[in-house]
Amino acid sequence: MTLNIVILFSSILFFTFPVSAHTFTGMIGFYDGLSHPVLGIDHFLAMVSVGIVSAQIGGRAIWTIPATFVLMMIFGGAIGMLVEVFFFDLEELTFIVVEYGIVFSVILLGLAIAIEKKISINIIMIFICIFGLCHGLAHGMEMPWAANPILFALGFASGTATLHLFGVGIGSLAIKTKFSSIVLRIVGFGCALFGFSLLI
Repeated sequence: MTLNIVILFSSILFFTFPVSAHTFTGMIGFYDGLSHPVLGIDHFLAMVSVGIVSAQIGGRAIWTIPATFVLMMIFGGAIGMLVEVFFFDLEELTFIVVEYGIVFSVILLGLAIAIEKKISINIIMIFICIFGLCHGLAHGMEMPWAANPILFALGFASGTATLHLFGVGIGSLAIKTKFSSIVLRIVGFGCALFGFSLLI
């Protein structure tokens, strides 16, 4: 069972086409927000990786890491909406910074999975805050174009939390045996390589 889940995650990583994270399905409301984190492979990998890292660390980190990410993402979403509405001149610069932040979240979270608990929880939390902010900014800058921004925001927060839980499930099952733990670490390294490919 554990190996099947790791294989599923691996196939998603290696055989999914790199869809743009900012290709959306209509921006109408809750459903569009819910599906939004899954539309881009970079967003998807980062969200699931947050859950896996929290499961690898264990203890309170299983809920504090994903919860911190979602809270910072909501905060970032609010800032992104303000940038889009009131500080339009900063949009291009903000977008560039955000895109790099998202790519580095895929790389560093993948490496965190690969090295498994070798990084201090305090450093992990700092990066989780930064990455949550970047992902939130990306969503927030799109929200003013949604027909119902509030429902869209609730949707992407729910979608993100669901992917975190999916990651926690994968991580919790994969760390039960030495073999599946090694496979998971290899997948994490593959995730990091994918992030590097996005940079290139």
